[in-house]
Amino acid sequence: MPRCRVGTIVHEHVVLRLAHLSDLHHQIDWRMRPFWSSGWRGAPGRFELHALGRLRRFLGVEQRIARLVDQVLSLAPDRVIVTGDLTALGDQDELRHARALLEPFIAAGLLVVIPGNHDRYADARHAAFEVVFRDLLTSDLPELADEHGYPFVKLVGEQHALVGLDSTRVQGWSHYLVGRLGARQLRALARVLEHPCLERRTVLLLAHHGPAGPSGSFDWNESGLIDADALLRTIRDRRVVLLHGHSHHRYWHRAHGGRPHLIAGGSSTERPGFWEVQVDDHRALQAVAHPLR
Repeated sequence: MPRCRVGTIVHEHVVLRLAHLSDLHHQIDWRMRPFWSSGWRGAPGRFELHALGRLRRFLGVEQRIARLVDQVLSLAPDRVIVTGDLTALGDQDELRHARALLEPFIAAGLLVVIPGNHDRYADARHAAFEVVFRDLLTSDLPELADEHGYPFVKLVGEQHALVGLDSTRVQGWSHYLVGRLGARQLRALARVLEHPCLERRTVLLLAHHGPAGPSGSFDWNESGLIDADALLRTIRDRRVVLLHGHSHHRYWHRAHGGRPHLIAGGSSTERPGFWEVQVDDHRALQAVAHPLR
């Protein structure tokens, strides 16, 4: 566990280089499984896969992920971020296979992941993602997390921290429509941001659902975070950069008026590509969108 130096004054600026991917939507061959094998929670997702063409949209996704892995590793980033929706329905076999596809990142000690709504669809216990990725979800400040383990904190060097959130705190089929952090997790986030260990660090905050769509305003389809205003109040005027997914469009809203930089990863497999983000501090960053080669 990295040592937390409280009150350290750092004279040398260090740039953190991140690769930001999202919404990979790896899928097993659901045509080989009975419709109700994914349970009542997964039924709308199965309908979307089979009747609305989503299964066809993401055919060949394994090959795209393999190419993404090779391309990202060639850039030698400090960390690789995946902001949720690693799978189609969150079946435990899907999650395990998605993890195997990302194993080169894990073996290199680079991968940081959070869940998305698709990673919960077939999971009645709301825990399969945490079972499969348990070793990657540990926190350097576990005492600040809620009972589900979020927010988790990863201290990186002396100047940066990665903080992961779970925006899938919804009930029943509403996870097909909206995301939610919840008051308890937002209070925990406030405690994290106020902790002396993060006082001089730039925080890279990771969520699946973002607070704004491509237009820059809340959008039910593209962002869908029902407590977006509460999140923005919590991080207003903080040393924060927010990286998120959910929207399959890749966009960057620059910081203004107390609102931090918001960077949407897009779907790295449907619109193949990813962000390369270089962060000095929360004000000084560069982001380049790389198409899949």
